[in-house]
This record gives sequence, C-alpha cells and structure tokens, in this order.
Amino acid sequence: MNMINVEQFREEGYLYDNLENYKELINFSEFKIIKSKIDEKNIKRFSKYDYWYKFKELSYMEEIIYENFLKRDKILSVADVIYDKSHRYMLKKIEECEFYPTWIFGTSMDNDIIDLINTDTLRNFESNFVKKYYLEKQFKSTFGARRLQFYDTGCEIKLHNDGQQKDRICVFLYFLNTEWNEENGGYLILHTKTKETKKINPIFPNFVVLDSELNLFHELQKINKNIKYNIVSFYNGVN
Repeated sequence: MNMINVEQFREEGYLYDNLENYKELINFSEFKIIKSKIDEKNIKRFSKYDYWYKFKELSYMEEIIYENFLKRDKILSVADVIYDKSHRYMLKKIEECEFYPTWIFGTSMDNDIIDLINTDTLRNFESNFVKKYYLEKQFKSTFGARRLQFYDTGCEIKLHNDGQQKDRICVFLYFLNTEWNEENGGYLILHTKTKETKKINPIFPNFVVLDSELNLFHELQKINKNIKYNIVSFYNGVN
C-alpha cells in the first residue's frame, strides 16, 4: 500500500496507517530495533503515574514516582510491589471519593528508554513527514518532545482535545504492542469532523498523526487488563 496522501490527511485532520507504508520517510529496520530494546525493559521501573481528576468542577493532579520507593533500601523487586500497590490505592481513592478521572497514565523516566526514543530514527521520520505533509509551511526550525507512555488496568483518558498549543504542528503516536484484544479495552477513539468515531487498533507497527490545526477530540477507553504502551511525540515548529 501507499502512504495516505497529503490532501486526505489535512482535510480529515488525522492519519492512521501502518509505518511499513512509509519506508521512504522512516528507517523501519532501525525502528524495529528500538521496539525490541524497549521490549527487553521493565517499562514500569523508573517511571511515574499521573492522576488528573476533577471534583466539584475543580481540577487536581497527583503523581507517584517509582524512584521514591528506592530511597531507603534500593531493592527493585520490593519497589515494584510497593509501586504497583500505590497505583492501585490511588485508583481506589479516586473511585471511592467519587472524583471524576480525566487522565490516568504512566510515563517512563528510564534514561535508557529516553535515549532510545530520542535517537535520529524518529526525529528524522517526523522531520520528513512534516516536510511532506506541511509543504506550504515555512518553519525556521522544528523539534519533537517524545515520551514512552503506558496504560495498565484502570488507566484512561477522557474525551478531550489538545488545545491550541503555541507552535504545535502535530502529534505522533507509535503503538508498540504486538497484539491487543478487544476485551483489554484501552482503544484510542478519534472523533472525526463528520461526527463519526474511528476506533484505532493499537498494535505495532500502526501509528497515528493528529493535525494540531484541526485539533480533533479523542479519548482512550479505560484499560480492563494487560498493559498498553506507545511512544507519543508532540511536534513543534517555529515560523
């Protein structure tokens, strides 16, 4: 198959496709190596959870950070257990206090993973993509801020758009799970310009690009079981 054309992407405000169709823009072999190295890691170690919720129309945010459980004895296996139990406790607190959860997700803070996702492979692909799909734009410079995010049981992101962020061009999402079943929940749902919903299959090597100019609403269904993980890149340009 061929790449989705520029006109379709810019008209619809999103692109959902298989990265293997974009080999003229990405070194796909290098990307597979990045995925395999991430798969070798325990991605919950050296990470943090963010909990955004509302109560009486006011917004609150809390977080738990893995390394905080290593300060005393440095035993990873113990930190794994306490970190997981702390996450379960936060989910229980939100439910029992009848807070409205808006965003609940994890982000890797592992330096090895951060280095992997910030190599030239993704940087070059995103630059090539922007040059092709935003040909009429004249950016003096472009740059992306990448994170490895994960979502396990109880994580979710309610319906939202990303707002009109200054200098934001688009957002890339690279899915890394080799398989994902309907019963797991956690599907990304895009709400299109035509008021339809598009359900995204979050498996490697699928990816999504959201045009920040159209700024479509989207949501992540609550995870019922297993752990979903992806790379997200917020790509910016300076005119």
